[in-house]
Amino acid sequence: MSDITSIGLMKGQLYETIVSTRNEDGTPNAAPMGLIVKNAHEVVFYFYPGSRTAENVKRDGLFAVNISEDPLTFVECTIGSPPGSSFQQDGDLFYLKSSDAYFTARVIKEKVGPRKDRLGSTELTIILARVEAVVKLVECVHPINRAIYGIIEALVNLTRMEMADLETRQVYLNRMSEISRLVNRVGGVKDKEALKRIKQKYDGYR
Repeated sequence: MSDITSIGLMKGQLYETIVSTRNEDGTPNAAPMGLIVKNAHEVVFYFYPGSRTAENVKRDGLFAVNISEDPLTFVECTIGSPPGSSFQQDGDLFYLKSSDAYFTARVIKEKVGPRKDRLGSTELTIILARVEAVVKLVECVHPINRAIYGIIEALVNLTRMEMADLETRQVYLNRMSEISRLVNRVGGVKDKEALKRIKQKYDGYR
């Protein structure tokens, strides 16, 4: 099976995942990475310079993408390196035992070029990869898209508007700008419709 819609990854959406690769010495490596779903069988990654994950992917052309909701796993993979006992081997690759699902992917196209955002311009490696195999480790898999967390945060703040003083209301209104930026960047059609309705309510407090 190579259809990633079977684990909830939808076309055009950006998800937070953890990519696991093999280092040159054969040890496992894992790092959080956002992926864009091109279609049911292809994904796109943007690798920043100096990334060990990028080096491993360029060398081997093969990697695993872990789908997880475990916050400690994301922390371990971001600020350090998970111990070898956190991984399970699958052929030439490794996946994280804490994952809800994972899929293996092979690079089919690589391009290097600048990418501009609000933080400036950075030279990135853009990887297009084809999904080779999808493995579910639990019955229900919920890929992380950050938009839903922004929507929930905006709703929580909205429920507090009536009891908040003017200064606190302004804090919530300022936060809404950042939430809007996030949802518009990574959210889907339903997320953006939800954001539109919330913003209409917020406008009543300006």
